[in-house]
Amino acid sequence: MGGEFADRVAIVTGSSKGIGLATAERLARGGASVAINSRHEDQLQRVAERLRAVGGDVFVAPGNLTRAGGAEALVDATVAHFGRVDLLVNTVALNTSFGSLLDVDFDAFSAVLVRNTWPTLALAQAAVAAGLGEGGAIVAVSTIGSHSIQPEVAPYCASKAALEVLVRNLAYELGPRGIRVNAVAPGLVVTEMSRALWDGGQEEHEAALLPLGRLGQPDDIAAAICFLLSPASAWTTGQVLDVDGGRLLFGHGPARLLGGVGPQHAG
Repeated sequence: MGGEFADRVAIVTGSSKGIGLATAERLARGGASVAINSRHEDQLQRVAERLRAVGGDVFVAPGNLTRAGGAEALVDATVAHFGRVDLLVNTVALNTSFGSLLDVDFDAFSAVLVRNTWPTLALAQAAVAAGLGEGGAIVAVSTIGSHSIQPEVAPYCASKAALEVLVRNLAYELGPRGIRVNAVAPGLVVTEMSRALWDGGQEEHEAALLPLGRLGQPDDIAAAICFLLSPASAWTTGQVLDVDGGRLLFGHGPARLLGGVGPQHAG
């Protein structure tokens, strides 16, 4: 990583596992001081040991970002510990239903919509109030389902489409302050949250739909996030970067709904 994040302070939410953990580790290896956050302090402590082993300066900040005041508390604690915040990454997400839209109830729909949008906005508000300014960068994690058809997780995808609207509007508002705001939209990544989409023999069929021939790993997404946080993307804001192994080149929906025929079977 070459120390490209030296003297930078980053907050990474959902950093006890998956994409959040991979992002926190990349930032730590790049020289950043990192505040790691999730609801599970015991898991965060293990992550902190892992990051310190690679030279990271780590602050453990457990808390629930989906609750009122959670984002503000996280930013305030980080600023109290490190003195400021420069970079924000929100990987926290919730999926409350799996199946037909005709079976989704009000409470489940409301929960996924609010909890997948409000934390990013609340973090941005709190960070700006705490002094985030020139050179700051914010990255949210969306999904390619926000701009494709994913019939079994439509409420989740709708919430991420709403998140992308917020990202673009934040980029518009915060650009004059020197703050960039972008999103990464992953395809199918092997994480616990997406297990229902790749487990039980589905992984091979899903990988066959990808021109690159494999499902994503958390570090694939972390690499894209860190690019958007880095000076290499200094003139990039208000963008949603698809990182999907080429999945959208073929079509929409899971393999079993497409007949499992993809580019790996062509010819």
